[in-house]
Amino acid sequence: MFCLLLITVVKKLTCFYSFPHAFQIWSEVDFEEMNCPVKFSVWYSLQVIFLSVLAANGELVVNVKNQGGDILHESLFSNITGDTVQLEFLKADGTLVTQFLDFQKGVQIYRLMILYEEEQSVQSVVAQVPYQTVCFVTKLSKQDFIAADAIAKLRQKNPNTIRTAEEDLGKDNSTFDYSIDVHKSNVISTYIRPLCREAAATGAIYAQEADLKFWASLGNPAEAFMVLDAVEHLSGTSGRAVSSSLGRCKDTNSTAARCNCRLDFCVPWYPCGLKFCRGHDVSGKVLSYRCGIKSCRKCLYYQFLTNRKEFCRWDN
Repeated sequence: MFCLLLITVVKKLTCFYSFPHAFQIWSEVDFEEMNCPVKFSVWYSLQVIFLSVLAANGELVVNVKNQGGDILHESLFSNITGDTVQLEFLKADGTLVTQFLDFQKGVQIYRLMILYEEEQSVQSVVAQVPYQTVCFVTKLSKQDFIAADAIAKLRQKNPNTIRTAEEDLGKDNSTFDYSIDVHKSNVISTYIRPLCREAAATGAIYAQEADLKFWASLGNPAEAFMVLDAVEHLSGTSGRAVSSSLGRCKDTNSTAARCNCRLDFCVPWYPCGLKFCRGHDVSGKVLSYRCGIKSCRKCLYYQFLTNRKEFCRWDN
């Protein structure tokens, strides 16, 4: 059974090699023995794939210490032509977190690939899905992340340095009102479909009303209609995306019941701004020049309505 799960994971992940470079998944992580042989097998398989691809592609890898003291390895890649940036890391619990920035469309995508627990993994062998994928699509503020061309120029004097964020931006509590139809998502961003196609199976591509209005305002009336046509409102009996008449998934007994789901995660380190220093030219004139980056940390607390508790397995 465990061998079958391992083979399933490897087969499942080989599809990432066919992605465009900006979507490919690679990271590295120090591994330690885990109590659950299923999770260890899956997790170790991820490392073998990540390390082999990373070695061949020369991305910037940053060693980061999170608040819990774990050392994570974040990979940063920028596509100057497409004006995109991808940050990716593997959490200690095996969750793969991807932050993708589409600067041209003003879109930010968070994708989480969450490994099932031991008993959930055994059940998932039948479905050949050892993890669940969830995506959150939000408005990108260019002031929150340095540009793609700046990312491409980043270098580390000592790649072994362990870094911590200079500024903690606190917690972002957000409620998601809509789900995005992956087949109509190109009008919002052409990157949603390749990144989130697995999340579409459970309708787990989420957006907020305020962001949809912003994207609709960018184009002509026909494009605005297409943006609104690409989404469906998540509503409970009260007509709200998170319904007070429905309980939290962690307090719901039936796996088939609708409930309010919550997913919390943090990005422990990312380049959120540029640093400028002062100097003098040969004539003594004062000059300002770019001399480094500012790093930030933020946590995201996301709430949304799910049609079945089994699509919110982590909320327990």
